[in-house]
Amino acid sequence: MSDKLKLLLVGIGGYGAGYVMTAQNMEDEFEIAGVADPFAKNASSLDSLEDVPVFDTIEDFFAAGLTADAAVISSPIQFHCEQLEAALDHSLHVLCEKPLCADAGQAQRMLAAAAAHPGQKVLIGFQWSFSPAMLAFKRQILEGKWGRPLSIKAIVRWPRAFSYYKRNDWAGRLRDSAGRFVGDSVLSNATAHYLHNPLFMLGGAMDTAAEPSRIEAQCFRAFDIETFDTAFVKLSVPGRFGNETDVFIAVSHCTEKVAEPYVEYRFEHGTVLCAGNDRLKGTLRGEEVDFGVIGGGLEGYYNKMLSLYRCASGLEEPPCTVATSLPELTVANTVLHDFPAVAFNPARVEECTAPLKEARLKVNGLDDVMLECYQKGQLPAQLALQL
Repeated sequence: MSDKLKLLLVGIGGYGAGYVMTAQNMEDEFEIAGVADPFAKNASSLDSLEDVPVFDTIEDFFAAGLTADAAVISSPIQFHCEQLEAALDHSLHVLCEKPLCADAGQAQRMLAAAAAHPGQKVLIGFQWSFSPAMLAFKRQILEGKWGRPLSIKAIVRWPRAFSYYKRNDWAGRLRDSAGRFVGDSVLSNATAHYLHNPLFMLGGAMDTAAEPSRIEAQCFRAFDIETFDTAFVKLSVPGRFGNETDVFIAVSHCTEKVAEPYVEYRFEHGTVLCAGNDRLKGTLRGEEVDFGVIGGGLEGYYNKMLSLYRCASGLEEPPCTVATSLPELTVANTVLHDFPAVAFNPARVEECTAPLKEARLKVNGLDDVMLECYQKGQLPAQLALQL
């Protein structure tokens, strides 16, 4: 392998466009060898790849006699498993975008594929797990500087327009039009980072995530979808200190307002806070601590791509692997299957455009309920709150 990695981009539309731009900006590390995307002609990013060969599949790329060192997979969820297997079979290192895949069966196949190719690195793109700030914080947690973890709470209020659920054949659906299971929901996809991150931070090693001992949830929907657009999730997570850590997550696509995601990490010796992708900072034994900016947008892409380069070059090990991502998938699928969504009270649901300037639904009073549940770490039913 030369100093540059020859990169195969699997999926360049939507989120994949960010990988195109990032790879082009990292010309010292990467050379884009090809694209595998049957819908590449519909992607605006294709215009910047005029000299790059485009194929429908990974197999087509290699059948043409081309070679690569690594693949970045940013296709729809239901294709992650088979594409990761194909990439590994062709001796590629792999960065596969989150979430891991659609179901437990696929996850076991991905685990087996990674184990069968120990010389190739597999990274799963939960971007906060690649943030130097977040990794520095986790390192201190494992060193015991913060003492016992007491609670981690996250709240995400991200309204989405009707167009969000009409952009493809699987958004908000259990299966796509070909019958492939997807299980797409606000929890499993758009806000999967905020479910994965508490489990990652409570993991017993830098590349592991914790598994909860108890899962409770309430799910709701305002949009005409098969899954849900709002979820309240409460977890109990066993820890290295012998205690159970409370994890609470409230996420929604139909709130009245848009607000930066907010996460609070509370420990025996201090508390750390983060709004959006901004600074991760808090107090430890009364002293201010600032880990720096977590990094979203293109910085998040860069952190993942730099890790791919360093892992493929033998300079580090992946912080987030198939195994690291499995607890998040398990919780998301448990919530989907064991806690059926209910419709919001129709009297609370209203069509509007603000602040998106595009038609959407909002649930009046939802923001207040989410904030109260977040503050108290309880589900709506536990506080006798009606929606």
